[in-house]
Parts: sequence; C-alpha cells; structure tokens
Amino acid sequence: MATIIKTDIQIGVEEIIARPTDHILQAGPENRNLLKIFVCSFNNWIKSPHDAVKICADFRNALHDATIVLDDIQDGTILRRGLPSAHMVYGIPLTIRAALHKTFLIMQNLLCYAENRKDIAVDDFITLGIRFFTGQGMEIYFRDIQQCPTFDDYKVQVLGKSNAVLKWGVQMLEFCAKKENTNFSEDLYTKIGLVLQIYDDYLNLHSAKYATVRVFCDDLDEGKFTFPMIHGIQSHPNDHRLLDMLKRRPLDMESKKLFVDILESFGSFEYTRRELEKLKIGILTDADSMNMGKNPYLERILEDVLGNLETEIYYDGCD
Repeated sequence: MATIIKTDIQIGVEEIIARPTDHILQAGPENRNLLKIFVCSFNNWIKSPHDAVKICADFRNALHDATIVLDDIQDGTILRRGLPSAHMVYGIPLTIRAALHKTFLIMQNLLCYAENRKDIAVDDFITLGIRFFTGQGMEIYFRDIQQCPTFDDYKVQVLGKSNAVLKWGVQMLEFCAKKENTNFSEDLYTKIGLVLQIYDDYLNLHSAKYATVRVFCDDLDEGKFTFPMIHGIQSHPNDHRLLDMLKRRPLDMESKKLFVDILESFGSFEYTRRELEKLKIGILTDADSMNMGKNPYLERILEDVLGNLETEIYYDGCD
C-alpha cells in the first residue's frame, strides 16, 4: 500500500485526533469476530494470496473501529471490550471527529492502493456507506419512536448493516487481490448477513460467554428491538410487559432477568434457533447452487457457530 508522507506537526495532530478510535485497541480485538471469519470463508472460492487477505483485513478492521465508536454514542453504550467506551473517556465531540477522520483516512489509503481502479474503490465505498447508515438509521428510528418493527423492517436494517459490510469485505478481498468481481449470489449475502445479526441478538440475551465481554443484556439498556424481542412482542400483542420494559430501559439485574424469562416463556429463543437453522440450510443450498465447488470452511463455520445454541440463560451465576 502506498504511504502518504506527513510532517511531524501533522503526525502529532493526527495522533491527538485518533485517540478515541485508538482507545478501544488497548483491550485488543473483539472476542468474537464472525464478520471477519465469514469474509475469509469466501476466500475458499476466491483464493486470494495471503498478502491480499492481510490488506483487506486492515481496511475492514479500521472501518470497524471507526463505526463502533459512533455506535456506542448513538446507543449510549458504557463499556466496549471491557473498557469505558471512547466517548466516556474523550467526550462526544472529539469521538465523533475521530471516527469521521478515520473514515476519510481509510478512503485516502484505499485510493493510494487502488492505482488505476480508483473509480471502483470509490463506488464500492460510497455504496457501503449509504447502505450502512440507512440500516443504522432505521434501527435508531424504531428505537426512538418506541415502535416494534416488523420482521420485514428488521431485514431492511440488516441489509444495510451486516449484509452491506459483509459484501464490502468480500469485494475488498477480490479488490486487494486485483481480481474481477465474482458476483456472488445476493441471497447468499443476505442469509449470511441475517445470521450475523440474529446470532448477535441471540447471544446478547442468552449466552454465558457473552457476559464476559459485554454488559449483561445491554441491548435492553439501549432500547433496541432485536430479533428475539420482535418475536416476543408480536407473538403476544396483548402482553405489554416487554414493550413497556424496553421503553423504560431498565438497568437493574432483576428487571433484566424477568425480561429474558418472559422471552423464554414466549418461545422467542426457540423460534430464533429455528430461524438460524433455516438460514444455515439456505446458505449451504445457495453455496452449492453456485457451481463453484464445495466450501468446507464455510460449512465448518456454520456448524461451529450454530451447532450449540441451546445454552443456559447467561445470567445464571452472574449475580
């Protein structure tokens, strides 16, 4: 990748501005990085060299760091990777500027690397940004008007969030390897994007492991309408407890336990597991239909991720 020469003054200023986005790196990477794993699974078909995969990962990780500090502001997240969120340390104004600064640096470095493919790089990056912020915006909209979205609304959000970033990651993998776009099935991208988001929603409420890296049931803190919550609210329209608690955003453990217990009694976790299993079957079917050969790496990921979902409710032993 081409290097942009900067003066000592520029370097000093950029170090100051970058402090909020560099802050989360102190605790290391996310314990779960399913997006990275799924993107790499496509390389079983693309067969990019190791250096191209490394370049792609650098771009993707930098963009991820820029977006999550903004996510933490909009969601009121207190902890990220076991540390206070960046805006809790550096304040909201500087954190916003740091995220925007990093985003433009990504584009600058991408264009330096792109050489004679700058138009493709810019087009892909702009398309990603539009879809991503649309998906995030719709999530915030339903949260702020305190209205439960439909499952179709939820899928629109996912198309803009997980699906868009997944597709950009795969396109970047091909781009960094200087290969033509493979035009993978949109249905394949959509189903994997749904798995990424629904699985994250499920773990946030149900997984014992997740409690070690995130605040207990923090989607409830943020007032988000996640997949199990949507099922619980829509399947019992005359029971207003879930919606009322989401509006209140309780922080106490007893209220959160009750919220999770209600979802369990409504069959929302069981429903979520069934939907993830359907998506898994659909992904494998779509992959086989592309006539690009078997992808044992993708198959193994799906089995590892979705093969053991029936764990104990994670607040057990976490009081």
